Amino acid sequence: VVGTRRPTLDGRTLAARIATRLVAADAVVVSGLAIGIDGAAHAATVGAGGRTVAVIGGGHAHPGPRAHRALSRDIVEGGGAIVSEHAPDTLPTRGTFPRRNRIISALGDTTIVVEAPGRSGALITARHALEQGRSVLAVPGRPGDPSVAGCLSLLRDTPARPLTGLDEMIVDLGYDTVVHASAAGGRLSLAAALALLGPVERAVAVRLARGPANADALITETGLAPPVVSGAITLLLLRGWIAAVGPAYLPAGPLLAADLR
Repeated sequence: VVGTRRPTLDGRTLAARIATRLVAADAVVVSGLAIGIDGAAHAATVGAGGRTVAVIGGGHAHPGPRAHRALSRDIVEGGGAIVSEHAPDTLPTRGTFPRRNRIISALGDTTIVVEAPGRSGALITARHALEQGRSVLAVPGRPGDPSVAGCLSLLRDTPARPLTGLDEMIVDLGYDTVVHASAAGGRLSLAAALALLGPVERAVAVRLARGPANADALITETGLAPPVVSGAITLLLLRGWIAAVGPAYLPAGPLLAADLR
C-alpha cells in the first residue's frame, strides 16, 4: 500500500481504511515507512492488530523518519518487520529510496497506489510491480486533480486496474470475505463483537462498552500510549464502532448492537 508523502485528508483516511480491511482478511500490509500514505497504512495495520512490513531506505540504525520511530517499534512488537538491504549504519539518501521500491513491490502480491501526483515515488513501485508480474490497483480520482495525476496515468498507460471499493478489492485480491457484526444477523454477544477487532482497538472498545469516555480517560484506563489510543479511536470511528459527541466517545454500530449481558 503506497502513495504520496503529502496526502490529502481523504487520501490518508482511505489508506487507513484499505489497510484495516486487509487486516480483516488476514493479509500482511507492506509499505515504505515514509511520512504520508505509507505511515497511515502502517499505523492503521498496527492499530487493527495486523502485521505489516516496512522496507526502509537506509540501514536498521536509521529506521525511517524520526516521526516514525515509535511506529517502527510498534511494527516489530506487533509481529511485523523492518526490512533493509543495507548495512545497519547506512544513511538513507535520495537514491536509496527509489531503489528500495522494487523490494516493496516484490514482497506483495499486489501493489495498491492510494494517492499519487504525477512525479510520486509510488509510481516507481507500481512500475516495478508490473515488471515483476504483480498486479497493480490504483485509486481513481477526479480529472485535473494534481493529487491523483499519477494514479490516473497508471490507469491510462499501464495494465493497472481501478480500485472501486473495499469489498471488491478483497474479492479481486482473492481473499476470503469476512462477516462483520453488522452483517451477522441478530444481536452478537459482546465477546463475539470484540473478536472482530485487533487487540488495541479491542481494549478501547471494551472500555467504551461500559460508558462514554474522552481520550485522556481512555489513555489512563487502558494504559496504552497516547498515539496508540489516538490511532485506535480513529480506526473505530472509521469502522463505525464508536461515535464522537463533543470530547467524548460512545459505543456505536456493532458495539452498540451487541448483547452486553
